[in-house]
Amino acid sequence: MKIKILAFTALVLLGTSLSGPAPAFSAPEKLTLRLGGQYCNFYLDDVTKALMGVPGVQHVAYNKTQDQVTVQGNGDKLKESEVIQAINGVKGSSWYCEAHRMP
Repeated sequence: MKIKILAFTALVLLGTSLSGPAPAFSAPEKLTLRLGGQYCNFYLDDVTKALMGVPGVQHVAYNKTQDQVTVQGNGDKLKESEVIQAINGVKGSSWYCEAHRMP
């Protein structure tokens, strides 16, 4: 029985080493942007919904006292321009949101 287990383990290890390198995963990336716009802080649920639709976005957090949003996601897919565009697209008849790069 031990021989079968050892043989199976060897095949599994050998098979994975022959199949090529493991896929490379990029580290999560964080983008922090300043939020602006008329009454934007009242519509953060709408901002979150828009951001979660951006490719690569995995998590959204807010610092309301500093009017900031931090977006965390896949570094290969997460693009600052797409995040800004998503935030700038959040608006209503008497309110809107704007995203600005941090200095």
